[in-house]
Amino acid sequence: MQYNYDFEITALAVMLVVLLHFLIIHQFPTDKTRAYLKSLLVCVAECVVNILSSIGIANAENIPAFWNELFAFAFFALEGFCSYYIFCYILMVGEYRKNRFIKMAGMIPFLVFELMVLLTPFFKLFYYFEDGQYHQGIGAWYGYFYIAYYFMLNLILIYAHRKRIIVRIKATIWIYSTVCIVVVLVQLFVRELLLTSFANLTMLLLLYLAMQNTEDLFDPFIKDVANEKAFMIRLSNIVDRSEEKKVLTVYIRNYRYFFSIVDSQSSNEILQMVGTYLVKLCGKLKVFYLEDGVFAVLMETEEDRLRVQEQIQKRFSEGWSFNRNKLHLDLALIIQSYPQDFKTVEEFKNMLEYLIEHAKNAKENRVFEANAQTQKKVHYRNRLEAAIDHAIWNNSFEVYYQPIYSVREKRIVSLEALVRLRDENGEFISPEEFIPIAEKNGSILQIGPQVLEESCRFLLRHVLSNPSLGIRRVHINVSVLQCMRQNLKEVILPILEKYHIPPTMISLEITETLAIRAPEQMEHYMWELEKLGISFALDDYGSGNANCLYLSRFPFQKIKIDKEMVWSSFHNPSARIVLNNEINTLKQLGLPVLVEGIETKEQSDEMERLGVDYIQGFYYGKPMPEEECLRYIRQFNSIPEDYAKQGSR
Repeated sequence: MQYNYDFEITALAVMLVVLLHFLIIHQFPTDKTRAYLKSLLVCVAECVVNILSSIGIANAENIPAFWNELFAFAFFALEGFCSYYIFCYILMVGEYRKNRFIKMAGMIPFLVFELMVLLTPFFKLFYYFEDGQYHQGIGAWYGYFYIAYYFMLNLILIYAHRKRIIVRIKATIWIYSTVCIVVVLVQLFVRELLLTSFANLTMLLLLYLAMQNTEDLFDPFIKDVANEKAFMIRLSNIVDRSEEKKVLTVYIRNYRYFFSIVDSQSSNEILQMVGTYLVKLCGKLKVFYLEDGVFAVLMETEEDRLRVQEQIQKRFSEGWSFNRNKLHLDLALIIQSYPQDFKTVEEFKNMLEYLIEHAKNAKENRVFEANAQTQKKVHYRNRLEAAIDHAIWNNSFEVYYQPIYSVREKRIVSLEALVRLRDENGEFISPEEFIPIAEKNGSILQIGPQVLEESCRFLLRHVLSNPSLGIRRVHINVSVLQCMRQNLKEVILPILEKYHIPPTMISLEITETLAIRAPEQMEHYMWELEKLGISFALDDYGSGNANCLYLSRFPFQKIKIDKEMVWSSFHNPSARIVLNNEINTLKQLGLPVLVEGIETKEQSDEMERLGVDYIQGFYYGKPMPEEECLRYIRQFNSIPEDYAKQGSR
């Protein structure tokens, strides 16, 4: 038979162009790109063999029969691999690789096909040669069924998980399936016209156009360094393939400092210097820039990691020349290994986040290795996050109230609302543990309104209806994140209106850190709410960032001195002088002073001698649930002072 292989030649030319382009631009090495390259190479080989086989069959009298039989055998074997490899690519796109049923549904027909190919020379299944002429065998129908089976299976998979797969890939499969139907029908009726590779080309070309844009996987400001998206793709592939890898994270601890004192272009140039060095040392597709001065490097072995680590430490110790200056970048190295230290991408991210936080506060140390202890700490933090999420979902945070004592009135006049959280065993989790986590992951945005609502419910039920109790105000803490991301007025006022709470009964405690980090937002919110009657207290005054500018800029009605500063004053004469001066300054500014952390009568008497206005601490009452707090206040505010103070312990 004289075959027409014009379409095959055209398909081969286009596939070779795609292959050349793929290799030149260095497609990012993921499981999907590897699978695509494998499919492309097999389809190219099948096309070449099909053309050679067609030429050989047309010239059978001049070509040894052995070569024609070899080409025919190779063509059918490669044809089986083409359909199967394209199916494997769809498995990766749709994330079906862990579904054993689907994998077997694709593998069994492939194994049957290849077994039939192996048996064909003996049983004439797909083809046979007789008198030098090529003939289709009794099993040729299976070849058509085989192709039709895979494109139907691909369509079913695409439809079943259509929400998971991007539109471009879905369109590609539908177009390819349509082309396959046409090709199979044409081949059934026009046997001499070869279209197999043309159908494969349609699929390969459309998939290539739908593949990720390589530029999206590289940092736009650091040449030749891949970005965080690329790193997560590589890490996912490593986990899926169970490859042993070492991840060396290069963390520039003082990057934020340089970023704050130079323009963005200069900071990018600093990162470019580091990135260029790491790429030269480790290779282009092994270095990734994550964020905030953090690079990740992938390595194969422990020996590679030790070698690279030593060279990086040596290079950073030499300093970096920049704009005729010598920069000293504060290096921290974080070491993680798969699968010893993490089993999933999420575990890696959680552990890296923990180790980076640890590295920020451990200035003397330079190397931080993940280990069993680290895993336990990360696991404990994950448990805290789960407990926080559970409490938010079930609205099960508890609010305790700590009394605030008025020195002038000799009674408790206000309370501070303090959030409390229990673990699954009913044990309390320290606020010093869960509040920083809630602020970091953003869940504080849900906690804050819940605390406010519970406090308003408490005021409505017990305080508004009982003026003789003597409680005029409840202090509620406001986090940095709340002020950065929420309109406080829109959050607070609806809750106050719901419970009919006068704004004058709410005092919001703002930390110095918040005033420093978000002065513009805070100034706007505070003056807006102050006009409505809500008061503000500056919390943790003296914790390290005290600035009288904030006292005059913001409408604070009370200054709360940090307990560490108070405690230091009892055993450090210098600290006593500082505290005394601070109190005098605040009083001259007309700002009432509240001290916290008072635990004994001697401490209380000393604070009264210094002239403070309000005192908070265990001496005047620990944080208590509402019923216990109410009983305590009734006793304290209606009986002699000494008796009340003794009972507070």
